Amino acid sequence: MRLRNSPRRYVRYSANVQTDNGAAEGTLFDLSATGCRIQSNIALTPGSYLALHFEAPEAESSLAVEVSIVRWHKDNQFGIEFLRYAQGDRERVTDLVEGREVAAISIQAEQEELALTPVAA
Repeated sequence: MRLRNSPRRYVRYSANVQTDNGAAEGTLFDLSATGCRIQSNIALTPGSYLALHFEAPEAESSLAVEVSIVRWHKDNQFGIEFLRYAQGDRERVTDLVEGREVAAISIQAEQEELALTPVAA
């Protein structure tokens, strides 16, 4: 049995899976910087390639993994390994797994609020 080499975070995010045979909606669980578990009705087998887009409420925009591979399949759940991210999304996923994405958004919101606060004359 191969041991995991990166921390995982239990999540429940809406996901869109795209393969050469079509697209389907799913739910993403157990996110790490190197992969995740997905539940979907799409027919995938180990070795299948896919693209993945998912929405994380903590993130300011959707995240994309351009190329992933199915490593295991059981019932309607799949173990996915991320191979190639969209530009900048590897760091964003790592931050999300480690709990830093929320902090970055909070700091940005505070800076915007300070910039928009009127100054009394």
